Amino acid sequence: MLPARPTRSPSAGPRSAPCAPAAERSGSSPEGSSPREARAGSTAKKARLLYNFHSTRVNAAARFSTLFELKIADTKMSFPGRSILIYTLLFLFGSSIAFAQSRDFAFLGVFTEAIDKTKTDSGLRIIYVYPGSAGDDLGLEEGDQIIALNDFLIPNRDRFVKELRKENIGATIRFLLNRDGKKIKVKGKIKSYKKTMGMIQDRLREKYVGKPLGALPATLWWNSKTSGFEPSKDPLGPFKSKIGLLVAYDDCPGCQKNRVEFLSQLFTRTKAAGDTLPLAFAGIYQSDSQLTKGGSKECLTQAVKLYTARKPPFPAGIAHFPGGAPAPKEREKNLFLHNHGVVITDPDGKIAYLQVTGYPDQLAIQKTIGELFVKHFQPPRIPAEKPKKAGSGG
Repeated sequence: MLPARPTRSPSAGPRSAPCAPAAERSGSSPEGSSPREARAGSTAKKARLLYNFHSTRVNAAARFSTLFELKIADTKMSFPGRSILIYTLLFLFGSSIAFAQSRDFAFLGVFTEAIDKTKTDSGLRIIYVYPGSAGDDLGLEEGDQIIALNDFLIPNRDRFVKELRKENIGATIRFLLNRDGKKIKVKGKIKSYKKTMGMIQDRLREKYVGKPLGALPATLWWNSKTSGFEPSKDPLGPFKSKIGLLVAYDDCPGCQKNRVEFLSQLFTRTKAAGDTLPLAFAGIYQSDSQLTKGGSKECLTQAVKLYTARKPPFPAGIAHFPGGAPAPKEREKNLFLHNHGVVITDPDGKIAYLQVTGYPDQLAIQKTIGELFVKHFQPPRIPAEKPKKAGSGG
């Protein structure tokens, strides 16, 4: 009899905030696991055993060892067995990393900059408004100068963020703006971050999924032997004719636990499987806040610290913006980088999955990779020949 699946206490581990502007950052706690050894003889028993792994949390290393004792490369395994196998292999890393929960918060959906960048308290100017966001609903426009929020003067971004964080989702907020030299007042309700970014994600998926992944911005790639970055002529070359998985992150605790470690574990286990899973990997470091604070030099410094400490086994790079962070309008096509998201490409280089908000959705990633494997790499089933009817004697 299989051991019962352990239950998780509601208080087992903190909830983690999304890695996004104005969001608090924290890590998450992994769930415990216990080892199990098992063997099976026939293909049917193999498939059943693999399926049972879905509902039993056991030590990832023990499961992985057992999986290969079952000869996962056995080409004689039936179509259902091989399909179950692909999903099971992907579930191996899911149990050793907690499914991070991100808290929700009030979100305006605008980008701002200092009116005079040479002064600390020159006020703020809106430079971009997310379509469909609370700021869009309020009628905020690019070029608007923010004088006050809820009757509090706004001299800089720190004060602006502080006042916004006081608000609950659905609260009414009031702005006093300077628009083209005229003072105007606007008010409306502030929206949920999750719902707003979910809407933006849906729009981007509709626009980009099924189309080729565009060229990445300039990137540099980590060389573990020299502990430095180097350029690459074709950074996503290994993605050709394979299922490609690209994850973006920075050095915050949430990213290290739920993105870097997530990718490291999946890469290590997949490589141990040999050619069973035709997956290619890439991780890209990107931090708009560090770019704003100290330019590309700051990003490079922090990325070196991260990669030196973490020693990523997967191809690891950094989005390199020596001229500074791109303008908000230019970020949409690479929003998965700026928002620390996930992209999965099919063997033809087309986007099959796009995530631009929240921590990696492991179930969706597993499902997408499994479907791509079955579609592009699973040998078609050859129907059994029907027995011929015996002819009648004369």
